[in-house]
Amino acid sequence: MLEQAKDRWLRALMYDRGLCLAARVLGAVLISDFLGNTRAPDIDALAKALCVSPRITKRALNQLEQAGWLTSANPGKRGKPLHLTLIDRPLPTSGPSRP
Repeated sequence: MLEQAKDRWLRALMYDRGLCLAARVLGAVLISDFLGNTRAPDIDALAKALCVSPRITKRALNQLEQAGWLTSANPGKRGKPLHLTLIDRPLPTSGPSRP
């Protein structure tokens, strides 16, 4: 059941064209690599996983939070673990738009 919920969340996130690419990739990394672990990630660990700077990671995390995909505690404090909570959202009725 948990795997289905994670898959549904990830699919809905990928359909959100209001998010930048870094935010969508961050969501995918969070759901697949970090959430459910005993230790919460910090900004540096997420940046390393994304192969981007901590600054870009913070922006992507802020965008996910502002768009209502997750809530976070200790956002942007380097070296401090993040406490993230995903917010379940329904799938859109239509597929992603193609440019």
